[in-house]
Amino acid sequence: MRTKPMLALSRSYRRSLMVAATALLAACAGESTAPVVQHSAPVLASKALSGVVDGVYSYTVTPGEAQTLRFGDSYLVLPANAICSLATSGYGPQTWNAPCAPESAPVVITATIRNAATNNPSIDFQPAMRFNPATNVQLFLQVTNATTLSNMTQMLYCGPFNVACVDESASDASLSTEVDKTHNSVSRRIKHFSGYVVAE
Repeated sequence: MRTKPMLALSRSYRRSLMVAATALLAACAGESTAPVVQHSAPVLASKALSGVVDGVYSYTVTPGEAQTLRFGDSYLVLPANAICSLATSGYGPQTWNAPCAPESAPVVITATIRNAATNNPSIDFQPAMRFNPATNVQLFLQVTNATTLSNMTQMLYCGPFNVACVDESASDASLSTEVDKTHNSVSRRIKHFSGYVVAE
């Protein structure tokens, strides 16, 4: 049997190595030029609540005293004797403008904040209560960038009597939403609890 000369075998081996190395380099080059996915940083919603996160916040209120309840940079202004008696005042759309006896015992109010970092933040107050219409209870929601708010932005009421959230100012002009672009806030008078949401 005739054997292949050692020099020829060496050249053949070197040629195989070169082919393999070329293929490997081509594969690596393909990997290095593959597109890189760019991850952009999240942008805070312009109507997101400022200085607060989703959660439940509790406050003990003395009804005979004027108080301000704060949740982050937002707040609720409660004049003295604004809370109607929880036991006798009634609750429902037919009562919002009815006079009432004031609540005298301390009341624990919980505020549940949802979607704080979005353009539709909401706040739900418990227990359900209404306020003496002779007082002016004001809810101020501080947002991250009110300069982008349109004048059509409203604070809607989302309560147990409605299938969907409603604009109460349609039937009561005193409940119109005010947009303060200088101080980055959306505010309105409220005559009762429970839920309110910022919406277009």
